Amino acid sequence: MNESRIMRIARGSGRSVRDVTEMLEEYKRLAKIWSKMKGLKIPKKGEMSALSRNMNAQQMSKVLPPQMLKQIGGMGGLQSLMKQMGSKDMGGMGGMFGRGDK
Repeated sequence: MNESRIMRIARGSGRSVRDVTEMLEEYKRLAKIWSKMKGLKIPKKGEMSALSRNMNAQQMSKVLPPQMLKQIGGMGGLQSLMKQMGSKDMGGMGGMFGRGDK
C-alpha cells in the first residue's frame, strides 16, 4: 500500500497516519499467525479430549508469539483457555473479547 493511500485512509477515518500504519502492521502480523494456524486440526466445540487439548496447546504454543503466550499465562494458561473453548457452554468465556455480561 503506498503512502498516498495511507494518507487518504487516515484523513477519511479521522486518525493519524501513524495509527493507520500501526494498524496495517498489526494486520500483517496477525495474518501471518493465522496462516500458520491453518494446518492445525482444531476440533469443534465440545469435541476436545484432554489429550487432543494438550496436543493442540503444544501446537498453538509454537505458533503464538512468545509475548502473547506470556500474556495468557504461559502453557498452563493456554491449556486452560483451550479447555474453556472446548466446553459445551463456554460459560467462562463471557468476559472475553470485550463482551461483558450485563
